Amino acid sequence: MRPPRRFAKRVALVAAAGLLGFVMAACGGSKTTGANASLKLEITAPADGSSVRADRVAVRGTVTPSDATVQILGRSVQVGNGVFAGSVPLHRGANTIDVVASAAGSAPATTTITVNRAGPRRHKAKAIRVKGRPPLSSASNCGGGLTAGAHTSCPFAENVRAAFEASGSGILDVYSPTTGKTYRMYCTSGSPHVCTGGNGASAYFSSGGAVTRYSMGECGGGLVVGPNTSCAFAENVQAEYYRSGAGWISVYSPVTDRTYNMYCTSSSPHVCTGGNNAAVYFP
Repeated sequence: MRPPRRFAKRVALVAAAGLLGFVMAACGGSKTTGANASLKLEITAPADGSSVRADRVAVRGTVTPSDATVQILGRSVQVGNGVFAGSVPLHRGANTIDVVASAAGSAPATTTITVNRAGPRRHKAKAIRVKGRPPLSSASNCGGGLTAGAHTSCPFAENVRAAFEASGSGILDVYSPTTGKTYRMYCTSGSPHVCTGGNGASAYFSSGGAVTRYSMGECGGGLVVGPNTSCAFAENVQAEYYRSGAGWISVYSPVTDRTYNMYCTSSSPHVCTGGNNAAVYFP
């Protein structure tokens, strides 16, 4: 007896479904889970189309899932709890920054921003002349062309000058007869020399004679520069100090298009020296 046509069709469908299940099981097929099915990428800083003057910019953002890998301009960056950050060099003009995120089970996600690196600011210092001491220093005239800045005794300043004459510019370890301690100072090479460090100490002197005048420039807002220092660079020094604090900082100069290491005292008024014999003063 021939089975009804409807029953035969149902048997064929059941058999086909069973065969498909067997093939999937034999091939090890699996279903993508929701944990890696969705990949989200967002840049939180800097803003698209923003302008900076520095030669590098920090790119930050978020990614989901939190274990995804992130590349900025083709270089892998660190990701922690779904937050990533990386430093990117910039050339003059518009810079296109591509960020790519990857995670298992998902297609890569890509986002792009543009950051403009501006040219040097044409900001010229107003020249001022100060006899005996730089402004903002609450300086003391120690005689013989030696000036001790705020928080600095003349005996210590004398030892700083003696150490400089013995060893030259750079980093010096100097003993203070006032506190009985040894402090690390940084002295510029050009004359007049500016030495900073220790417990907010600073000393000023020149080689081979007394300092009668210390040429300064006033940039406004309490910001003052020493010889061989531009206002544009001084503004970057002050901004980096507020971001990083006292000690050694790396600062970009829009005038020379180079980055210099500067040493800044912690006590106010702040004195920052370094680079190419640069000196910066601010409250």
